[in-house]
Amino acid sequence: CETQYHIRDSQQEQNVQLVTKTKDFENCRHRALELVTFMSGRIHRTNLREKHIQSVVQTHMRVISDRSRSGKFLIQQADCRGEQTFRFYSEKGGDVVVFIKQILQLTEAKSKIEEQDKIPEPSQPEPKGDLNFVFE
Repeated sequence: CETQYHIRDSQQEQNVQLVTKTKDFENCRHRALELVTFMSGRIHRTNLREKHIQSVVQTHMRVISDRSRSGKFLIQQADCRGEQTFRFYSEKGGDVVVFIKQILQLTEAKSKIEEQDKIPEPSQPEPKGDLNFVFE
């Protein structure tokens, strides 16, 4: 898929880079999402070339680097937002729009993780949905 990276140095902090990654799924070689969606539902379409799924995901990352030849870095924070629009669920038209937001923040960095510091598996996981939808 077509992916664009914009990397710039932070104006406020030394050794910090701000990275924006934008992925446009329109130009993917393999549009698996569209194929799976077509197999799972009835499609009303008048134009076979019409785009039925539009999807864009953008991730903003805050990266700390030591700027040495080793290239070591830490992703301190990542904020990912996406939007997917599905167009074909009725003869009269109408769209289904899905918004995605994920935030990952580094709270601690260690060079080696000891066995007692590993996060255990949940003893009783709580299912919140299935593979298709999560309802909150």
